[in-house]
Amino acid sequence: MEKGRNMAYQSGFLHNRVTIWNKVVSTGFGDTTSWQDVGTVWANVTFSRGMKSLREGALDAYDTVIIRMRYNKIVTRDSLLVHDGRTYQIQSFHRDQRENIVQITAVEMVNPQVNIVPPLPENALYDADGILLQDADGVCLTADYN
Repeated sequence: MEKGRNMAYQSGFLHNRVTIWNKVVSTGFGDTTSWQDVGTVWANVTFSRGMKSLREGALDAYDTVIIRMRYNKIVTRDSLLVHDGRTYQIQSFHRDQRENIVQITAVEMVNPQVNIVPPLPENALYDADGILLQDADGVCLTADYN
């Protein structure tokens, strides 16, 4: 392997689709938190372990995954990730621009109670860090994605 290249980019390694949801907080009469679908990326998803826990009288399974994707600034520590119909909450997060990788450890959310807002059209305006600046209708938006 050539120096400076991460093995994550060998042919066929990034073969899973992962959708990134970022938090959108609406202020006004009581703050409300929703989640915005900001994009789907190619990634490698590896199940590292499963853990069973007794919660509220029901036996639930929690899966821990390691997700590797190309470097981007759209995903943050506060993002939720969706893969194969399951929603994951980020536990650890490492972004390395030099190695062109984002590596995440995440735990499946059992019965996630999240409010999803519709995804924005592709012609919405984002800055270089992946922060939404303007929607497709020209309405200026501000959001803190850290």
